[in-house]
Amino acid sequence: MKKKYSIIIPVFNEIKHIKSLLLGLKPYHDKDNEIIIIDDGSNDGSLELLRKSNFIKLLSFNKNQGKGIAVKKGLRTAINEKIIIFDSDLELNPNQLELLMILNKNQDTRCVFANRYIDKKQYKSFWDYGNYLITKIFNFLYKSNVKDPLCCAKSFFLNDIDIKKLSSSKFDIDVELTSKLVKCNDSYINVDIN
Repeated sequence: MKKKYSIIIPVFNEIKHIKSLLLGLKPYHDKDNEIIIIDDGSNDGSLELLRKSNFIKLLSFNKNQGKGIAVKKGLRTAINEKIIIFDSDLELNPNQLELLMILNKNQDTRCVFANRYIDKKQYKSFWDYGNYLITKIFNFLYKSNVKDPLCCAKSFFLNDIDIKKLSSSKFDIDVELTSKLVKCNDSYINVDIN
């Protein structure tokens, strides 16, 4: 039997996306995965919509504390050994979470990183080229081949991360998690996600 995942999703003011996000996540709950959503002090009605969902584990902060703080709260709450981190803004479609659900210690697949840039034609903005440059620097520094270290979507085993040693409080949590995972894992997989 496949071991289940804890899917951790920080949310801040995403009322436009909450209904679609929950609709996309429901099939994963039906497969007995734990879905943890951390509302990071939303003031646009996101929290009220999330409270209506009976299949998520909802955590919330009274005021915005940052994505890194929210992710760490989710990691401390997770009950499963296999973790997925995912964003709520629907830049990536939740139906592609399945691509991250390939962790297997017996096959030495200990972490999976999503890649949003399948080919160079997708570099359309200043931010895309900035991501490309950061990726080059990251891979040089860590002697790695991660295709998209800034991507919000990744899966890993909880015991490969020491939550107490995570220092990021904002969006830099994505790069910090990725750097710690490549340090402790020789083998990781990049998966392309649209």
